[in-house]
Amino acid sequence: MKYGDCLVPRRYEDNPSLGNFVNKQRQSYRKFVMGEKSSMNDDISLTQSIRSTKQKRINALNRIGFVWDATSTPRSNHSDNAWQKSYNELAKFHATNGHCRVPSTSTLGKWAVRQRFLYRQYPNRTVNSSLTPERISKLNKLSFPWTTRSEQLWHERVNDLIQYKKEYGDCMVPRKYPPNEQLAAWVATQRKNYNRRKAGKQTPLTVARIDELEGIGFVWSYWDHNFLSNNFE
Repeated sequence: MKYGDCLVPRRYEDNPSLGNFVNKQRQSYRKFVMGEKSSMNDDISLTQSIRSTKQKRINALNRIGFVWDATSTPRSNHSDNAWQKSYNELAKFHATNGHCRVPSTSTLGKWAVRQRFLYRQYPNRTVNSSLTPERISKLNKLSFPWTTRSEQLWHERVNDLIQYKKEYGDCMVPRKYPPNEQLAAWVATQRKNYNRRKAGKQTPLTVARIDELEGIGFVWSYWDHNFLSNNFE
């Protein structure tokens, strides 16, 4: 307990390997929280036991007070004035446009993305964060969207799929489904993205989304569905 915290500098002369390790864990965790590919969330072929091991490592670091977001600590340069300035800019944007969907390529947009990341990173609010309850309340007053448009669309389609399963007993939405053509197209896209990911290509279909779909009985090919139906029913 030499320093009383886990805020190892990125360049730590006494132990460079430790500095690199800490920095890598933060980068991997950030991607993990955002649903991106990382060493903590990297392969759809991982068994449940391996994923459980990765979660245990995260828990182990949490127990010793590891700080996943170094900017959330008193030693950061993150100032209340800087946050308030960005918030005021967002309020002006909201007053002009009627919403807070700031283009992510702008400086204000990047700030908004950062707020979503912090909100997602500490959903149970048990870890110190620069995104305080007071700041969350301020953003909520502007109807700040804590999810992106693509995330909202994802949740809408998953709910549609759940309703389909309640009605028909499975998730085998036909390619042509007049009652909800958007759902049919979305289901086909998820299967394409799954195959692309298996081939090692970039895709928005994360491990978390794969788990979510499989949790409601989604199958990745008609052949799999027919095989299981004919051999195990």
